[in-house]
Amino acid sequence: MLADSHCHLNFPDFSQDLESILQRAEQAGVTFINTISTRLTEVEELIHLVESYPQLTTTAGIHPHYAAEAGEGVTAALFNALNHPKMVAVGETGFDFHYNHSSKEAQERVFRDHIRVAVARHLPLVIHTREAESDTIRVLEEEGGRGCGGVIHCFTGSLAMARWALDFGYHISFSGILTFRGAQALRQVAAEVPLDRLLVETDAPYLAPTPHRSKRNEPSFVVEVARVLAQVKGISLEELATQTTANYLRLFGLEAPEKETLTYAIGKGLYVNLTGGCTLRCQFCPKWEKPWVHHYDLTLHHNPKAQEIIAALGDISAYEELVFCGYGEPTLRLSVLLEVARWAKGRGCQRIRVNTDGLANLVYGRDVTPLFAGLVDAVSISLNAQNAMVYDRHCRPSLAGSYEAVKGFCLAVKHYVKDVQATAIEGLEGVDIAACERIAREELGVGFRKRIYNIVG
Repeated sequence: MLADSHCHLNFPDFSQDLESILQRAEQAGVTFINTISTRLTEVEELIHLVESYPQLTTTAGIHPHYAAEAGEGVTAALFNALNHPKMVAVGETGFDFHYNHSSKEAQERVFRDHIRVAVARHLPLVIHTREAESDTIRVLEEEGGRGCGGVIHCFTGSLAMARWALDFGYHISFSGILTFRGAQALRQVAAEVPLDRLLVETDAPYLAPTPHRSKRNEPSFVVEVARVLAQVKGISLEELATQTTANYLRLFGLEAPEKETLTYAIGKGLYVNLTGGCTLRCQFCPKWEKPWVHHYDLTLHHNPKAQEIIAALGDISAYEELVFCGYGEPTLRLSVLLEVARWAKGRGCQRIRVNTDGLANLVYGRDVTPLFAGLVDAVSISLNAQNAMVYDRHCRPSLAGSYEAVKGFCLAVKHYVKDVQATAIEGLEGVDIAACERIAREELGVGFRKRIYNIVG
């Protein structure tokens, strides 16, 4: 069983015989295939493709070649695209200074956007880096790319780059280049990569491996990459295939780790833990030090699907309310939130509450609050401060204009949800609780609740 971690099945090269290509992949033991986005204009086509075949997953991203085409609103477009359940990563993105089809400045701007979204969405990055090792390292470190993990795809870099990527927590994927006669130096690098960080790919339709060079590449050919990599590591092809497939499933969140807390009870409420991602890095939030609420460890290593959450809910009749409030920001996985809420309403759940940072409209670039109508009965929104300066100091938002966006969300959601409260935490330096309450009640026309610093849940 093998996984082709990177190819481009939506390219015109495959338009005439895709069914045959997928049949050959199955016959070769290629059980999982990740078909990668290079432009956001491809996303609709990619989603249609992966919905048709269970073995396929996809990503959303802008290849550095096309960074110059990207205008404003890249982050919102990425957030929207990634809301589909078969989106497993952000990218491909990065730098390509070999061709320089886009300026360095455009590539860096778009790369930074991708990293911020990946960290916020708790999804891995698919990194393209060519003749750009130092800049790739610099930007990933500056943007906190360690927080989401990822893979350096089609690796052809130096041993120093490989060691940095491994130290940074990333995986390394090798393509057909590894099989080329002149790739001895690359094989020496591959020999030093630990088995639990290796992936294999085709990058089809490009880079067909030996003995298929000069042909159109396709996913079934990934077995040749795996065969050479197994020889380099001194293990059997079967062992290499098993390990790289396990790595693939773990990295892209396709195999749920055991004992993750997807739901947890506090008092008469059943809480839902949807994601480890968050658009804020609040300095007062205890989860960055220890991700525990009461006696529950809320660490998530994957983004659970709606059916996983539903299975974990069990009998909801014993609880007075269902609360979307876990390790991260629940609206970052809005489609899953709504699907679970719809299921719960269908089972007679009387009250569904969403605890949110209030940034969903900013994240998605549109008003999403009408989607709450009839499904969400209460919303608690973290106002957290009486002005943007204090808010930015304590909440450290990744998106500009976050404070005003929170207020805008309050004004919008109250038209669709009966019980709306803004909250602020007493005990934070510079936070004026009385002023926050006035803003909530008089300016925004919503309720207000004071929270106590360092008391969670």
